[in-house]
Amino acid sequence: MELDNSLEEEVLHLYQNPMIGASYTNTYGEENIQNLVGKYRNLREQEAMMDMLIRFSRSTDLATCFISVGVLHALGKNEDVQEAYRWAKNQEDPARIISHFDIGKSVADYFISA
Repeated sequence: MELDNSLEEEVLHLYQNPMIGASYTNTYGEENIQNLVGKYRNLREQEAMMDMLIRFSRSTDLATCFISVGVLHALGKNEDVQEAYRWAKNQEDPARIISHFDIGKSVADYFISA
């Protein structure tokens, strides 16, 4: 599926702003997860954003993948979350990645009501 550049830019902006850890209210990416969940829920056509979330959940960038797992968890996409965990088990430092996934899921549980 071809991704709308404006949607891609907006989603990427929500991953990056505000910076994770830059403030007390975004210590673990709370605002990023909330904003991405809100964006997804407000889209009429959600498939393109879901494709991005799934792809980014297997990113080598730790912040990107743990935020993605948190968003997928908040949206109830359990199979996609489990796929990300399976992917993490085959990476160079799986324990580190998995612990961040756990943080993303916990943040989603605490800050997002499904």
